[in-house]
Amino acid sequence: MSVSVFRMNLEDNSFELGFELPISNEEFFTKFWQPAIEELKIYGIQNGVELRKEQLASTLLELKNLRIWALANLENNDLEYMVTRIDLLIKKLPLAFKAENTILWIG
Repeated sequence: MSVSVFRMNLEDNSFELGFELPISNEEFFTKFWQPAIEELKIYGIQNGVELRKEQLASTLLELKNLRIWALANLENNDLEYMVTRIDLLIKKLPLAFKAENTILWIG
């Protein structure tokens, strides 16, 4: 299993086919992302959270803080994997909101 960002179809609350931003495999998420999320009191990037456009700025800031945490606490492949995924999210999340009422789901 993995944790990803999905875009919701507002008409039927299904996930939009063809759109997915990978965050992490579930084991890595539990081992590294979750402790960082708890330590930094992150709200925007959590398993099972909806993300709306008005939350984007604060979520991008949280991602930057997660990146700083990773640089201070991880090394080698673990560091590279987490930072690569964070950078992808920072780049792609703003583009994921194709309309004001777009809802992204993390899970």
